[in-house]
This record gives sequence, structure tokens and C-alpha cells, in this order.
Amino acid sequence: MLLLTESPVLDENAGMHVSRHHAALAWRVMATAIVGLIVLSRGAPPASAVTLPPILLVHGWGSSPATFDTMALRLTRNGRVVYAIALPGQDNIVNARAIRDFLGANRIRRVDIVAHSMGGLSSRWFVKYLRGSVSVTHYVSLGTPQYGLSPTCMLPLAEGGQMCPNGPFLRKLNSGDDTPGVTAYTSIFSADDGLVPGSSSHLDGGACQIGDHGVTHHGLLTDARVYRQVVYSLSGRCPPAFG
Repeated sequence: MLLLTESPVLDENAGMHVSRHHAALAWRVMATAIVGLIVLSRGAPPASAVTLPPILLVHGWGSSPATFDTMALRLTRNGRVVYAIALPGQDNIVNARAIRDFLGANRIRRVDIVAHSMGGLSSRWFVKYLRGSVSVTHYVSLGTPQYGLSPTCMLPLAEGGQMCPNGPFLRKLNSGDDTPGVTAYTSIFSADDGLVPGSSSHLDGGACQIGDHGVTHHGLLTDARVYRQVVYSLSGRCPPAFG
């Protein structure tokens, strides 16, 4: 409420001055209110966007958040809030802790995860063993060797050797249910990946499996068709491979 206090009106001219003052003030208040409504209507995101969790993009082996630049731009244009983490190295357990710490530092309690290649393993370790009270709504992997790659058995464990199919890391990660909890899991892979065979990318349990073709391992990050598959997955649906 706006309370105005004026001196008593002594003559007609004074009364006219006070009336003009009131009118001018009323117009200013009304104009301010109208401008405020316009700003709110233009700047407020749709109600559905407000309820969506942010998306965390997790890069792969020897890579960086920059590999997700194209997808991050598309997702942002689609109204999503996007974060891209720089993982500390090639040790999936250390990386999973970094994901936990990153979400905690940014006060993110609910999140969607989209991960490429080995980043999908770091992310799954986080979801399965370290997420605590964080709610992971969707987990989407792109060309992730969920069941390992034999050539990596020659690497030190902390330099990618954890992707060895029979190694202790993958034995523990893949023990029990591959898709625990209420998280919706999707694994997207390509028959023409060139690095990770589709047979290694399957997740047991209730995961959505999308076997695509004609897309290379790194092309999964920029291909328009794969992007549509990611968007479908983040909406809670299991998309087709889109021909």
C-alpha cells in the first residue's frame, strides 16, 4: 500500500497542483508495474523447464569438456541448464569422486548425466556407489565400454587399465544389477564406432539400448540424429535409432 501525506488544500490552484501530482505519481506506478510484468513474462522460463534437473556432461578418456561443446550448445538452446566437468585423470574411481564433489560444490541435488566413452564408467561408479542423497534422474552413455576393451589391459589401472574386461574395477562395477535404483539408464552405441564394439556397450537390467550405425566414436558427440536420441532419453522415453 502506498500512503501519501499532503498539506491541507488552501485554494483552487493548490488543489489543482496536488491533483496533478497524484495523477503523475499514479501513472509512474502503473508504468513501472507494466514494465515489470513484461520483463517477467519475457524472462521467466517455461514452468516445465523450471522443474527439469540440470544436465552434467562427462567426457571420456584423455579428453576434456570441450568435446561436448556442440551438444552443450544444442541442449542450452533447448532450454536446459548444462554443466560440463573436467575430470582429473584416467582413474574412474577418482573421477567418480570428482563428480560427487562437483555436484556438492554446485549444490546440485538432482541431475541428469550424459557421458561419453570412459566417462560413462566414471559416472556409473558415482551413481552406484557414491551418489549419496543425490537423485540421478537419467543416465545416458554414448559409446561407453560398459563391459570393457581388451586392448586396455596393457595400460596401468590409473591410466585406462580399469577398462580391462576381466579387471577388478569392471568386475565390481558390473556385479549385481547394472541399473540399480530409480535412475532411467540408456546406452547409445554405434555399429561403426571404430573403437568400442556394440557388444561391450550393452547394460544388463532395465536399460534402454540404442544400437545406431554410421556414426564414429567421436561422432556420437556431434551427430544430429544421436542428439535427438539423447533428448528422447532425457524425456524418459526409449527412442528408436531413427533409421
